[in-house]
Amino acid sequence: MKKGLTTNLLKLLGSALILWLLVSRIEWDKKTFSEVLGKLDLFWYLLSLTGVLLVLGVKSLRWNRLLRYEGCSYSYVKSFHAYLASFTIGLITPGRLGEIARLYYVREDTGTGFYKSFKTIVSDRIFDFAILIWFGATGMLFFYQVLGDHHGSLYLLLVGIVMFIIWFLLKLSLNKLIRNPRQLSLPGLIKETWGEMFKPRMAIPWLLTLLAYYIFYLANQWIFRAIHIDLEVTDIGFILSLMSLATLIPISIAGFGTREASLVFLLGFYGISPEIAIVFSILQFTAFFLWGGITGWILWMIKPVSISLIKNDYKAFIDMLKKKNQSESLKNIQE
Repeated sequence: MKKGLTTNLLKLLGSALILWLLVSRIEWDKKTFSEVLGKLDLFWYLLSLTGVLLVLGVKSLRWNRLLRYEGCSYSYVKSFHAYLASFTIGLITPGRLGEIARLYYVREDTGTGFYKSFKTIVSDRIFDFAILIWFGATGMLFFYQVLGDHHGSLYLLLVGIVMFIIWFLLKLSLNKLIRNPRQLSLPGLIKETWGEMFKPRMAIPWLLTLLAYYIFYLANQWIFRAIHIDLEVTDIGFILSLMSLATLIPISIAGFGTREASLVFLLGFYGISPEIAIVFSILQFTAFFLWGGITGWILWMIKPVSISLIKNDYKAFIDMLKKKNQSESLKNIQE
């Protein structure tokens, strides 16, 4: 408990320090900040509040399909409930690891084994990280015009081709390094999951992923329109992907500080003032994380996951580690 409290206090200090440095290093104008908020177009902003539910709804369809590939029949309604509830838990954990709570909804409702449930979570996260890395890497090249003054879609195409080649080479490397993985082992899970990402049956999950992120970027475009800023969806994708990657760094509470600093820097490429960037950050956090988090928290309170099931899995995991250590010790003695 003390360790967790210390970690949270350090993160809170990190957020405060980053925000203080940000405000003190820029020419902050309180009047401009107030004027931007005062001219907020409520129609576009209220419309953006639907974004988080639509995005998580599409992602829950993707996850439901991954479950079905593993032979687990789970209703779409329960998938959405689990996805939204675990989204809330993920907001307060580093790297959104709390979203693993989804697998306990499945295990409790269907009795599906830990390995199959966990495998769908790993696959689900790979889809998301692939898009973030794709748009994030493209955004870095695009903002600095590394390949020349071309439209962002051309950058996306070229980076996408490079990423596919890298995926293929990594797949070959994994096949050589992990020839005969043990059942229920982490190397086996990595090899199996990575090797399945571009099988024909994964076409629909990939399309659902692209749809989810298009809706996400579109909903953020509505927030920009609410503060009278016009940006293309592609550009917004670059900005938000780099911002999301920055907020994964566990040095602040819920990404406060790193989110604002990255937005001030990235929106500066479009001549957008720091005041407008921070107004957008506040509105975006409220529309997606706060609103989505509150909705997910309500669903979590209606039906939380089974604590006893989590304890049983933890006990089984510890027992497995003990047996593994004992077998390795025995092997070393025999040698």
